[in-house]
Amino acid sequence: MACFCEVPADVARSRLHASIPILPPPPLALRLTAAIPALLPEGRLDLQIATGFNFTQLPNIVLGGGPLAQLALTISMSMGTFSFDDIPKLEFQMEMAAASVARNVWPRLGWLTQLKLQPLLNFALIARLVIDLQAMGLDPMNMTMSPAAPMVPSTRFALTMPQLAKIQLVMGLPPLMKMTEALNVPPLGDAGAVPGMNNALMPLASLVPPSLVIPLPMLTKLAIVLESLATIEQAFGDAFSPATWQMIDSMMRLWSTFPLPLPIPALALSQKLDLLPTMEDLRLAEQIAGHSNASLGMSFSPPKLQIAQFLNVMVALSASLQVVTDMPAFDQCSMCPCS
Repeated sequence: MACFCEVPADVARSRLHASIPILPPPPLALRLTAAIPALLPEGRLDLQIATGFNFTQLPNIVLGGGPLAQLALTISMSMGTFSFDDIPKLEFQMEMAAASVARNVWPRLGWLTQLKLQPLLNFALIARLVIDLQAMGLDPMNMTMSPAAPMVPSTRFALTMPQLAKIQLVMGLPPLMKMTEALNVPPLGDAGAVPGMNNALMPLASLVPPSLVIPLPMLTKLAIVLESLATIEQAFGDAFSPATWQMIDSMMRLWSTFPLPLPIPALALSQKLDLLPTMEDLRLAEQIAGHSNASLGMSFSPPKLQIAQFLNVMVALSASLQVVTDMPAFDQCSMCPCS
């Protein structure tokens, strides 16, 4: 397989498409039908949590949305690409990633940032709904009548605000555990965990991200565009051929005439349910909390990492490239023999 940096820019461009037609938001009937599985009583994760999850007595700390949770999420997601327990190696990896973006990725794919984002996101949302319906055994492209609406006894969210707050707390624990692994510090529950994290994070706080000619917001947009194109291709294959466009247009017009299978409040409920973790993740987080009360009860304010935004963008871009292209991820190009 050819390395990404060996592929000519015009060849890389030909693998993707240069224009996205304007699409309206997906019809409500399409969105509600795709939400049906989450709304049925047996699939209502909020009902399962409210009735079957014994919340551990947790320490008096705040992780959800706070700086420690955000930092743990960044490091836990980046640890497969970057080394955090070796500062010189981390600096080298960041420099190589930045160089590969400027030399290899941007000249070949930077033109994608010229696409208008909202029409593309609408198209990707429609594609995701089609994928979800196909997973339910429905073929939204060839349906001639609206699917029957199931009996939904309630469209109210079952969890209380205190329960949601505890869910938010426990879901910050698995990334925190991964962060201790990435920093090579004692695990949660050990008395030396918090001091170890502080000692490991202070050198990271002194690092500055490599200089990039391309602004990070533009690279973020490129990652979003690539991920959207991958979803569209998964749902529709050659989504930009005239025949496929005719099918999509017919589907949209047909679904816009279907009666709504569920009341409108059900859509708001579905969006809440989508934000909940799985029961398996909650059990894992509860187990971690049960073994970690001593160290988590200590006060700890992590230092701000200047490199956090750079790491987040590089990981997002790398993940999108691996999904969309059949070439190795860009962060390997700088180390391959052809560089």
